[in-house]
Amino acid sequence: MAVTESWTKKYLAEVLGTFVLVFLGDSFVAFAVAGAGGNGFKAGLLAAGLFWGFAVTLAIYTAGAVSGAHLNPAVTLSLAWRRGFPWSKVPGYIGSQLVGAFVAAVGVSFVWNGIIVAYETASKISRGDVSGVNSGLIFWANWPHPGLVGYAGHPALQGGTDYLTQDPWWRGAGTEIVITALLVICILGIVEDRVPSAANLAPIAIGFVVAALVGLFAPIEMASLNPARDLGPRIWGLLIGYGTNAIPGQNFNLWVTTGMPLIGGPLGAWIYDTFIHQHLPAPVGPDTVPVVESARARA
Repeated sequence: MAVTESWTKKYLAEVLGTFVLVFLGDSFVAFAVAGAGGNGFKAGLLAAGLFWGFAVTLAIYTAGAVSGAHLNPAVTLSLAWRRGFPWSKVPGYIGSQLVGAFVAAVGVSFVWNGIIVAYETASKISRGDVSGVNSGLIFWANWPHPGLVGYAGHPALQGGTDYLTQDPWWRGAGTEIVITALLVICILGIVEDRVPSAANLAPIAIGFVVAALVGLFAPIEMASLNPARDLGPRIWGLLIGYGTNAIPGQNFNLWVTTGMPLIGGPLGAWIYDTFIHQHLPAPVGPDTVPVVESARARA
């Protein structure tokens, strides 16, 4: 008996997978920022990278067998453009990813609320004020990194009011494009069906990629890499008092952390296909016949 392909199940798998990713990742950030007796980032960016890598690995294992575990609108767009993923299903996948990230942010607030509020009280942080970015970064990425560079009215290290000269918009935007392109290049190489590999190790390998990118580049603009991971929690932030710190973010940083990965992902897919994919035996993908969405698949 043939198994009917259910896109509803795929969407739900994307919700669950993205929830696992963001809930685990943001839980570590909550500990790093607000926990450990107020030690803040003493947990270290290397540890942040490792925990986000673990989160990605577990999320892919959770959803991969059903939805392919895109978990990221930048990945979904890349696969639609270069690997024949049905364009008609892109909105559903991206919407599911946003829902998963939003629910994950709700979960982080529920579990970590006491610690977050204690940190905000001790540090005299008001969520709707300029200082709110210090606890808001628990939920979403931020350019520039307020804990390392600073923000207007509150110098951190040597940042002060001159912080934008240290980390101007074009550096944050360019970094996000480059690292998201690197992410997609590595993902396509890892899952390449014409290169012998152990399929069950792909989530671990992708987790290592994310760990490296977050650990190395978070100081620039917190290494969003994922518009859903960024925008979903920002929507929750609006509901719990962060106001413009959430959307559009100070200095309109939403366009860097949510917008730039949507450019970097497809760019990475094009680079991979141009320099690697088309030179492998028996080329498949956008240079041949795309995947046709069957009537059964549309059900």
